[in-house]
Amino acid sequence: MATPATDIDTGGGAASAPSAPPPTTAPVRSAPVDGRTARAQRTRDAIVEACVTLVNAGDIRPTAPRIAEEAGVSVRSVFQHFDDLETLFALVSERALDGLAGLVRPIDVERPLAERLDSFTEQRAELLEAVTPMRRAAAVHAPFSPTIQQRVAAGHDFFRGQLATVFARELEPLSADRREQVLDMLDVAASWSAWEVLRTLDGRSVVEARAVLTSLLVVILGVAS
Repeated sequence: MATPATDIDTGGGAASAPSAPPPTTAPVRSAPVDGRTARAQRTRDAIVEACVTLVNAGDIRPTAPRIAEEAGVSVRSVFQHFDDLETLFALVSERALDGLAGLVRPIDVERPLAERLDSFTEQRAELLEAVTPMRRAAAVHAPFSPTIQQRVAAGHDFFRGQLATVFARELEPLSADRREQVLDMLDVAASWSAWEVLRTLDGRSVVEARAVLTSLLVVILGVAS
């Protein structure tokens, strides 16, 4: 459709020649591309969310057909959007870590040790329970995926850093070597691996596992003082 010409008053009483209308073909061509891009992104998101759902349900190594069925797309679409399943699982691990942010609450480091222990073990139990499906999946995929290895390492660094912050008052008086050693002890006691042993191999409930975690931290900090 042609664009109506508009005369521009130059102030001299005569109308100037109609200005050339701006080209209209580029936006028309770009609209379908934008639509395809949006649909592609929705499909990618659906595939990632489907994989997260399957892993959280206990399927730690979901196949392309199961992912496609959960996402409501074709198996071909899964491989159109992801070069391989390891690339997909790397994104899934990133999405899962983002989802844990809401479980992290600041702990007042000025509070008495008993109160900090209570707040810390409550929060750590929630985090360890939430991360368990993804950590189990990571144990399967990480040996073949440097990206997932980095995600696991980042999660570990966060957990260790939280220990160093919450129990800084107990760690600061120690020598550098002893502080690092005690932090290692706390790290192991509050790790996902220890939690998995308590919950799966020992068959402890969340309440029981948290009680063991609390006792371990009390003993470690008591020995350190």
